[in-house]
Amino acid sequence: MTLSTHTRRQLSYAEGYLALGMKAEAAKALAEIEKVEQEAVPVLKLRLALEMERGKWMRASVAGSKLAELEPDVAEHWIQWAYAVRRYIGIDEARAILVRGLGLHPTVAVFHFNLACYEAQLGHLDDARLFLDTACGLDPVFVELAKTDADLAPLRA
Repeated sequence: MTLSTHTRRQLSYAEGYLALGMKAEAAKALAEIEKVEQEAVPVLKLRLALEMERGKWMRASVAGSKLAELEPDVAEHWIQWAYAVRRYIGIDEARAILVRGLGLHPTVAVFHFNLACYEAQLGHLDDARLFLDTACGLDPVFVELAKTDADLAPLRA
């Protein structure tokens, strides 16, 4: 979908406002985009970023779900959707999203790391260790992160 000049301008305004921390103004700029273009990927991406910044987890989860449906090959959509759902609904539901996303992105370390966090929080420590080992094997940055991530505290106990 090619975006109208008006929508591109409103997205630019919204991005600028969000970069300045002006969340209400960013939301207003997005609201002024015509209804027919509200579901366009660039609009949804910015809406997701805004709603996550505002802590509006239900709205963020809706945008994340739509993005994962429209662009399932973009791992970040799944990660952000799961993050929002964790805060809006809970870990079990977020875990289910990550498992689905992992099927499409088996070598993306952050899926494994986040699943390790969720499994640890759910008390499934053996599963958490397996996911963490895989994450660290795929990307060594997670070795250090695992030492301080609060969600993994049950593994360190």
